[in-house]
Amino acid sequence: MKVINVNASRKYQVVIQDDFSGLKERVAEVFKGKLAVVYDDNTQRLFSDQIKTALSGFELCEITFPHGENTKSLENFGRLLSFLAQNGFTRKDGILAVGGGVIGDLCGFVASSYMRGITYISCPTTLLSMVDSSVGGKTAVNLPQGKNLVGAFYQPSLVYVAISCLNSLPQREIECGMGEVVKYAFLDCSLKKEDIIRRDYQDIIYKCLQIKRKFVEEDEFDKGERAKLNLGHTIGHAVESLEDFNYSHGLCVFNGIDHIIDLSVDFYGYNEEKRQELLSLLNAYPYTKIKRRTASELIEKIKVDKKAESDLINIVLIKEIGNTQVVKIPLQKLKESL
Repeated sequence: MKVINVNASRKYQVVIQDDFSGLKERVAEVFKGKLAVVYDDNTQRLFSDQIKTALSGFELCEITFPHGENTKSLENFGRLLSFLAQNGFTRKDGILAVGGGVIGDLCGFVASSYMRGITYISCPTTLLSMVDSSVGGKTAVNLPQGKNLVGAFYQPSLVYVAISCLNSLPQREIECGMGEVVKYAFLDCSLKKEDIIRRDYQDIIYKCLQIKRKFVEEDEFDKGERAKLNLGHTIGHAVESLEDFNYSHGLCVFNGIDHIIDLSVDFYGYNEEKRQELLSLLNAYPYTKIKRRTASELIEKIKVDKKAESDLINIVLIKEIGNTQVVKIPLQKLKESL
């Protein structure tokens, strides 16, 4: 077992264990009320029995949503709020999210909004949510115009990572999570290329979350350093939207970082040797290449990104491995570089 203490506006622990056997003890330390347990149709099938066994003695109300990015919608935001109200949830009660980033984002946003805030506990079941989205308090749903355009900062009261959940994941989901893992390797040299190649997932999850913890504690509300966590995301989100969310978020981040390497080499005037050094880290995990979209298509989506300001965009570039920089670039220059 590994434990990470996150000292944000709400202090909480991230507990990394082999399975769900320690969940009841950890939940009881932070919460005594009724729990709405929220699944997608995959996690309900895989983990519902384990969750109910682990949380015997707690009053549980279960609800299931379809898997996939389209679940992060205003319609389902309203559906989950109504479910809580219909089941008599009060401010003393809470939400337990069992799923990946989609379920986590939806549940966190609902928890921030219902009765102006109720307890939120996350049990991430995908590699991506384990290494990234479950920690830090960013919650959101999507609009047709783009990803994560409606949301709130709302820290969980507990994050419980059961490593055994990874055994249920198809290769596509492992690839998705590794996109975020490689991002962290570019951000901080404590996670190395050799770690990615070795793929000791418990060690990878711990190292990624230690890196994220530092960013969250320094800049919880994303006004400065935390923006570096968006490495690969500005272009990645554009690709994700253009492809109608048919490719996973992490895979789009992989392909976004590929673009960012080109932009960084151009911006800093690096030679081909430096490009190959950066590409070597990116390719430490063999990911699927998505056919590149035109610059015009990408820019149209980037214009509605939260990081866009008038005709400028804040974008994260790579100075060195372990040293990234947020740079404000005119959209026209970005289009020319793309």
